[in-house]
Amino acid sequence: MLGAAALAIVVAATPPSAGGQEASAASPSFDGAAPASPDRGTGSSVATAPGPTVDEGQPPSETARWARACSQHHPLCVHAAPATADAITLAALDAADRAWDALTGVLGLPPPDAPVAGPWPVYLVDGVEGAGTARLAGRDPLARFDRGSSFALVDRGTSPGCPLDLALARAVARGSLWRAAPATDPGSARAESEMLARLAVACAPDDDDAAAFQSEPERTVVDPTSPAFDRGASMLFEWLDATYGTQPGALVLGLWALAPTRTPAAAWRWSGRPTGFDVLRASLAGALWTGSTFDDVLAAFSAARATATPPARPAWHVPWPDHPRRFLSPVPPAPTGASYVLVDMAGRPAGAALHAEAQWEDYGRMRWTAVKLAHGRAAAVLPVTSPDLATHASMTVDLLDGIDAVMIVGTNVGSTEHPFDPDQGVWEPHGWLLTIEGE
Repeated sequence: MLGAAALAIVVAATPPSAGGQEASAASPSFDGAAPASPDRGTGSSVATAPGPTVDEGQPPSETARWARACSQHHPLCVHAAPATADAITLAALDAADRAWDALTGVLGLPPPDAPVAGPWPVYLVDGVEGAGTARLAGRDPLARFDRGSSFALVDRGTSPGCPLDLALARAVARGSLWRAAPATDPGSARAESEMLARLAVACAPDDDDAAAFQSEPERTVVDPTSPAFDRGASMLFEWLDATYGTQPGALVLGLWALAPTRTPAAAWRWSGRPTGFDVLRASLAGALWTGSTFDDVLAAFSAARATATPPARPAWHVPWPDHPRRFLSPVPPAPTGASYVLVDMAGRPAGAALHAEAQWEDYGRMRWTAVKLAHGRAAAVLPVTSPDLATHASMTVDLLDGIDAVMIVGTNVGSTEHPFDPDQGVWEPHGWLLTIEGE
């Protein structure tokens, strides 16, 4: 029962604004003001007390009243904005308890740190993008490695049930990340938190988020400029975890554990090394075959996106070439992004093979893959080998009987001058030219 989850609904404290920007490694990260510590309530009464409004830019109201409900099971309290129904407050608390159980219990995430002594605060407010998240409140000045305290923001308009459960799971997972690896870049942080939240909640994934990610496959997979894209980018970490993790969530937890940072006390931003991608480069070397690198893993993920739900959007969708045809990249892929050319087999002469020649710009490194598609599934995935600093690759795809289409996938695996840095913020895309013909 919902009521059993709460010790009380009592006085709530000063909430942060829902419109505040999430701290990142590329911006000042240590000046988030911690909410005031609410008094702990006991018993089962309902009470209110003066508190400020949450509207950004508005003066505090002396008459605004916030309610608080605290868990009997975990160190967390839900603070509800004025005029929030008690049933919504208790539903949020119940969802927070379930998320805490699944994430910190079953999956083993470290519990979020509260900004002050006492329970971790969850604020029910309006206008929270994605329905639930956690914001940085401050640094732990005594920890040996970087560690951050946080508070949660949850949209009080979220429907109870699956949507509210997912919102609270997103908030708890993000709060855990602020504690374990606060220097994680914003794009990766949102994608990793989303992946763990979906593991913790028995809800179908949000098709809009997946569609946002798959509709722009040329973008860097952790580009933080679109929250929906980043939530869809949880597909990368889900695939990595399912492919290389020993148990659900283990790969992401390993990233957090193996990427500790130490930021000087006077610094205005988190230390930039190591990143989760540094950990992946070291950990997944040789994962596919002897001598394979993380570049090959990225190419394998790009190939998997071709048959995911929804599939990645092709840059070109063309019929069987009865004569040589050339195609330029309409949107050059950025590092970790990919381009897709879908070639239909309808009209292919019996026994004919498909030959393709790819060229791309200097200072960019690309990996190419051919995916044979039959009934919407990958019948074969054929990596194309080429020297690391090459700007040309060729492939011939044969044995095409029973194949509906061939997807040619080009993955930008980064610059020739430095490894991919998710904190870079602006990544240089590289164009390509593809020639295909039947043989």
